[in-house]
Amino acid sequence: MEDLKVLEPLFRMPLFQFFVLMALIQLLSQVFLDRRIAFWLSSIATTLLWLKNYDPITPLKAWFLILLIFSVYMFPKVFFHFNLFLFLRGRKRCPICYSEVHWKAKACPFCHHRFKKVEGLGEEK
Repeated sequence: MEDLKVLEPLFRMPLFQFFVLMALIQLLSQVFLDRRIAFWLSSIATTLLWLKNYDPITPLKAWFLILLIFSVYMFPKVFFHFNLFLFLRGRKRCPICYSEVHWKAKACPFCHHRFKKVEGLGEEK
């Protein structure tokens, strides 16, 4: 139990409490809804519940953090056609059938499209 006392200051932070509440609502809503819809439902519901009962600054900080993470993912994807999640998994996307294949693959195992060269990790062409 002494080890858990290290986490006590973390649980007292309003931003952390906001994200824990959002995660709990997300888990409950994923039982009945699609994952993306559950995310937006939990985000909006948590924001409304928090604004009704607590301070308005914490949801602003949380949404800023969510948008920052989203922009870190979208910026390279839009401007450089580089998918960060494919890169982290060591995959690339086939330009014909859009299936994920290993980044060293010379041909797609599904549609048999031959790649011109071994493209960099995560590149979408």
